[in-house]
Amino acid sequence: MVFCPQCGVQNPAAARYCDQCGAALVPVVRPATAMPAPVGTQQAARVPVQAVPMTTGNTCPQCGVTFIPGEAFCDSCGAALTVGMQHTASVPVPAPVYVPASAPPAATPVVPQQAASVPVPAAPPVTPIVQRAMLAPAQLEVAGVMLPLPASPQALIGRSDAVSQFFPDVDLGSHGAIEGGVGRRHTRIFLDAGELKIEDLDSTNGTALNGRRLAPRAPELLRDGDEIRLGTLSTRFRAG
Repeated sequence: MVFCPQCGVQNPAAARYCDQCGAALVPVVRPATAMPAPVGTQQAARVPVQAVPMTTGNTCPQCGVTFIPGEAFCDSCGAALTVGMQHTASVPVPAPVYVPASAPPAATPVVPQQAASVPVPAAPPVTPIVQRAMLAPAQLEVAGVMLPLPASPQALIGRSDAVSQFFPDVDLGSHGAIEGGVGRRHTRIFLDAGELKIEDLDSTNGTALNGRRLAPRAPELLRDGDEIRLGTLSTRFRAG
């Protein structure tokens, strides 16, 4: 009997390798084994592999010598008679590839189109409203004659009547009042909160301002240069 120098198990005298650990009991020439494949730069995943028997009979697959069933190694060449559990098998796993997020496209600036220049007609000048405490120095112009308004807040305009002893503030009797249909109390010019206004006093032949007939007892603003027509007699207001 031969004792294994590695594990101390007793082996048959003709045995060349230990039945327990496979250590060589006598020097033998072992066949060259393939070098393990180099490990790549990629990380290998470890996948367990189940043990499978290498033989289907009692003959060594390497040297063909018949062995006793249950032995782990061939007594002739020391080849393993079964494949043990390998811890892992290397399966390359692709390394993750970093793809930077693409920046959103820059917005194209919108250039406003230049608007076509359209000439705007100038607005006609507006005569400012005169604000005062009394009518003077305002005047009525009749056929080139200037008739002053009194230094008071209002003035009655018409024609005088000696029979009834009525004398208006502005008497148009000598300026064609009878021919023009001017009444005794025809219209009045007065101040209202500092603004000049004109009012028809429900006259028979009416009062027109710049060609537009006024409603009786409905005051309207009066501006410098306005035309006042009493009946058919035309006058022009001058604010002074």
